[in-house]
Amino acid sequence: MKAPFCTMQAKNKIAENYRQKLDELPFSYELMQIETTYGDTNIIITGSANKPALVLPAGTDSVISFTMAITIELANDFRIYWIDFPPRSNQGTEFQLKFEDDSYGEWMFEILSRLNVHNAVLAGIEFGGFIALKTLTFDEKRIARVFLITPAGIVKPSRFRYFSKVLFSVIKFRILRKEKLTMDMFRIPLISEIEAVKIQTPLYIFTAEDDQFYPANRLRKRAKKLFRSLKDVHLLNEGTTKAAINIYNSGTTRNKIIETILKNEL
Repeated sequence: MKAPFCTMQAKNKIAENYRQKLDELPFSYELMQIETTYGDTNIIITGSANKPALVLPAGTDSVISFTMAITIELANDFRIYWIDFPPRSNQGTEFQLKFEDDSYGEWMFEILSRLNVHNAVLAGIEFGGFIALKTLTFDEKRIARVFLITPAGIVKPSRFRYFSKVLFSVIKFRILRKEKLTMDMFRIPLISEIEAVKIQTPLYIFTAEDDQFYPANRLRKRAKKLFRSLKDVHLLNEGTTKAAINIYNSGTTRNKIIETILKNEL
C-alpha cells in the first residue's frame, strides 16, 4: 500500500512537528506500538492506570493541538490513550484505511482489545469523530460514552465554505502529502441509517455555527434524526472558521467540552 507522504523530507517535517507537540506535554507519557491487521500503530499513553480510560483518535494533522489541549486538561482524571493516525513519529507502519467498509472500526477494536480497554470514553474531532462513529458501528462493547466535536460522517461538508475560507491553507498542506491520498473531507461517506441504528452508546455532539465544513444547524438536524442514543447537541457559541483552532485558542470553548466530559463520566 502506498505511503501517504510525498517525499521523505515531508515525512520528516511532519514527524518533527509531531515530536515537538509531544515535548510540550507538561507530564511524562509512554509511547507504545500496537500490532494490528492494517499495520503497527503508535499509542501515546498518560495518566494513572487506576483512572477511567479516555481514547482520543488523533485524526488529521490540523487537530493535533486540540488533542494536546484535551490531554493536558484531563490527564488527572483519565488514563488517556492518544491513537496516532496516520503514523507521524517516523515509527510504525504507514497505511491508509478504506472509508467505505469496516476498516476503521476493526482497526480501533483491535487496538482497544490489545490495550485491554473497557468502558472507555471516546472523543474525536472532525475526522477523529468519523473514526469514533465507525468504531461504534463495528463493535461498541468497549465504549461507554462518546463525545464528538464537529464530526465528519454525519453531514456532507459545505463546498462553498471550504473554497471561500480554507482552500489556500489546504494547498499548502498538499505540498507535503500526495494529493490523491490527502485527507479529502469530501470523500468521507456519511454514516447510514442502517449503521446508526446499531449505535446504543450515549452520544454527545458539539457543533460550531461557523464551522467551515459542518455548520451547526445541518449537523444538529441530521444527528437528532439519525442517532437514537443521542443525549445532547451543544453549540459552541464562539463561531469559527476552523473548529480545532478555536477550541485550542479559546478557553471558554475548551472548558465547555472539558466540563461536559467530566459531568458525564461514569
